[in-house]
Amino acid sequence: MKSPLVLVFLCVAAALSLAQQKRAGRPSGSTVSGHVYCADTNTPARMASVILQPAEQIDAIHPGEDQHISSHGEMTQTLLDGSFNIQHVEPGVYYVLAMQQGYVSALASIYAPPAGRATPDARQPKKPLMTAPRITVQSNLPVAVNVSMERGAAVSGTILYDDGGPAAGVRVSILVRTKGGWTKLPSSPVASQSYSAGSDDQGHYRISGLPAGEYLLEATLSIQGMYYNVNETNGTSVGTWPIYSLSFYSGGSARQKDAKPIAVTAGEEFGGQDLEIPLTRLHTVRGSIVGAHDGHILNGGKLSLLNADDRSEAGHASVSKDDNTFTFAFVPEGDYILRAEGVDNDYLEVPNNYPNAWPPTHTEPKLLRSYGTAEQPLHVAGELTGISISAPDPPAQSAQPALR
Repeated sequence: MKSPLVLVFLCVAAALSLAQQKRAGRPSGSTVSGHVYCADTNTPARMASVILQPAEQIDAIHPGEDQHISSHGEMTQTLLDGSFNIQHVEPGVYYVLAMQQGYVSALASIYAPPAGRATPDARQPKKPLMTAPRITVQSNLPVAVNVSMERGAAVSGTILYDDGGPAAGVRVSILVRTKGGWTKLPSSPVASQSYSAGSDDQGHYRISGLPAGEYLLEATLSIQGMYYNVNETNGTSVGTWPIYSLSFYSGGSARQKDAKPIAVTAGEEFGGQDLEIPLTRLHTVRGSIVGAHDGHILNGGKLSLLNADDRSEAGHASVSKDDNTFTFAFVPEGDYILRAEGVDNDYLEVPNNYPNAWPPTHTEPKLLRSYGTAEQPLHVAGELTGISISAPDPPAQSAQPALR
């Protein structure tokens, strides 16, 4: 499965930037100011985020490709009259991005070709898709610019189990088509603009700010490991790590290739996009990896559950020090290939050497012996437990004794 598209901004607020510039003794730079307006209401965009993004990062994007943006910039918020003012901006060329929940991000428009239009070919001259104003900042010369934001489309619906119960806490994401397949529409963590949402206690979700275009909906049912710590001053820290997840897509399929895209128009409120999780047709697959030469249970390794027809990944799991068995939770009925790469490890508890560390230690595996890759067919029509998959010795290790 293609790794998700991640859009990362490392932005510095104007006040912090000024303090850093003073410490570094850099020139004071120029001022960028202006107003942001909501095009649908012709009113000021109040408390919107305004980001100056260096233009070279944006100009390097090829629409329809899975690319990352990693850069720095200047950021502020508009006042109640929609005005903004960013001081001490270094000379350069920037895009002025305005972001607010419910409105279309100019960056998202690059990644979301309108429905019915082919994804642009990077070999052809790139058309100007960026709608944000482009400015040139020169030393000690102020720049004034106004930005207009367009209301985006919104997709909403309900996630239910097939017994009628609401599926609360399910993460629903918007996927956009790229040359390599479907991947998540990039969000802006800095401006708190997200193209995913968790279902509420009634299973309802809503995602807004979408450009007109064609998308897939992905609802992810996941199990996570968690720890927490509350200290004597009521400070709380929570940590999570993934254990197992399964996604369902618009059209009711558990496989992305069988999903049905949805098309939204500019500013459309597209409701009724409900998804059902087939609880009665999901099963648990549990077992162990064993060494083929002597049958002992391995205490480490990674496993994948592949769809039998095209070998696409349906899920993955692992074996760790805490449990020598692997578990694939809620696997849809069907035919699969179970793939395993096993190891024998020695697990060491290593202190976390920082003040008030929690947890106080972490585990570091020490590899004792690795094994070859094993595969076996698997038909899932009900609960499967006690599965054993034999991992062969690699050729170079076939004559070595087992390390337990």
